[in-house]
Order: sequence, then C-alpha cells, then structure tokens
Amino acid sequence: MSHFSPLLLLPFFFFITPSAESYDSTQPNCPLHKCGDVDINYPFWKIDSESTNQFCGYPGFGINCTTIDERSIPQITFTGDSFHVLRTIKYSSIVLADRDVFSVGPDPNNCPRVRHGINLQTLPLSFSEVNVNLSFHFSCTGFPSFASEIPCMEKNQKKSFVYIMNTSRPVEPDWDVYSCSQEVVTTVLRENINRFPVLSTEFGRLLEGGFELKWRRTDDCGRCEDSYGQCGHRNPTGFICFCRDGTTSMGDCLGTIITTLKFQFHTHVLDPTLNCICLWLIWH
Repeated sequence: MSHFSPLLLLPFFFFITPSAESYDSTQPNCPLHKCGDVDINYPFWKIDSESTNQFCGYPGFGINCTTIDERSIPQITFTGDSFHVLRTIKYSSIVLADRDVFSVGPDPNNCPRVRHGINLQTLPLSFSEVNVNLSFHFSCTGFPSFASEIPCMEKNQKKSFVYIMNTSRPVEPDWDVYSCSQEVVTTVLRENINRFPVLSTEFGRLLEGGFELKWRRTDDCGRCEDSYGQCGHRNPTGFICFCRDGTTSMGDCLGTIITTLKFQFHTHVLDPTLNCICLWLIWH
C-alpha cells in the first residue's frame, strides 16, 4: 500500500533584471515629449515642460525646444555651448550637431567655422565608437601633405585646413611651424565620411550630420532603475525616484513591487504586467 504525503505548492519568484525597455512605461511624473521630429526620451527631459523645482531624468540632460525659422529645434547645452539634437536612440545614445555649424535651412555657401571643441564636463556621457575626429587649423601659412585645404576660408593669403585624425599615425604633425591662428578638434559620424568624402568642400555636410554620444547609468540611479523606476531631481531634497504607480521614493521602488507581490500571492492571481517569472513546485 502506497502512502502519499500531502501536496505542497511553493511559489518561487525570480525577478528579471530590468531591460532598457522597462524605462518606456508611461508614468504620471515622467511623460514622453516630442520637439519637432525628435523624441525626447528618458534620461533626457524637456526643460520647458517641467517645473523648475522638479524634473524626471538626469541632471544636465535637459533639452530646450526652441523655435528657429518657424521650426521647433531641440537644443542641449554643455559648458555654455549649444548643440542641436538631431535624434535620440532609445536607452542608448543621442546624436548632436554643434549649433555654430548647423544651418536650419539650405545654405548654398556652406562654409561653417568650428569655434570650439566639445566639453562634456563630468556628465555621464562618452563619445561613441561610431565617431571619427576632424582636426581644423585656421589661418595658416602652410600645411602638411595629408591635410585638405578649405578654399572658402582663405583670407589675406592665410589658408585653413582640415584632416581626419588617424589613430594609427604614430606622431601628429607639429602645426606650430605653420603659424596657425587656431586649432580645433571636433568629431563627426564615421558613416558620413563615405557620403561626403571631399573634405575641402563637403566638411560642412559632415559637421551638420553630427556626432553620437552614449550615456551611461549613474551610480545613484542604479537602485531606482533596477526596480523599474526613473531617476529625477526635486529641490531642495535632490535625488528622487519616480515609480510606475505614480508614487515617489528617495531610494527605489522595491516597496511598490513587494506590495504587488503580496496582493497577488493572497489572491492567487498572476498579473501579466508583473515583471517576474513565478514557478510552482510540487512537494510530495
């Protein structure tokens, strides 16, 4: 005669690490915005849509939506230098073009002057590997053979030049011997080099095509984002975590998740919106 012990159902919950897509939830405090044709996605945020005392996103990632020639143009600023936002790549990167070299309308005399490099300060941003650096040298008396002359910038028998910086070149040339008035290094998308290969006349199109910056998660946002929240800032308390249910926290949204689990366990109902895998094991 066989004896069977009572069946015992034990629930085991295995939480899935939040994927990038988890940031795309509609939250009361973290609405998605659009400026012209550009989507403003977390962790970037639209400045004029938020209170001066609170925003959802990373500090320094605020984007202004300005009107230029009757067009809505998104702009972001680093150390006083403005850049047009050409597009955002969800949960990954952002493509920008220096405002000084970006023409909103068609420019038949496209001869933009690069006036500064790109200073990201301590922001959680880095240059993407899809970029390549351009080195500009203005009002020079001469140039090395590999540099391209920029005819539209010649003035008073002084010439300007540009070249693609080659990381395989062992030593960069000594431009001091050419008495240039200014040297500026900037970056462009590598893919556009093939589209506009004639640097001397097409460098403006390269600059307008922009460059890509990748963003990385900050340490203080880790706990919040791991619990499906979105980081933000509120004065005067500073860091704040916005949760999916519309609540806020000074740390993370784990309390919200645990409350949901308790309710589901009690009612024996599995909510498909819950981000977990629930396994029931039979104990004999």
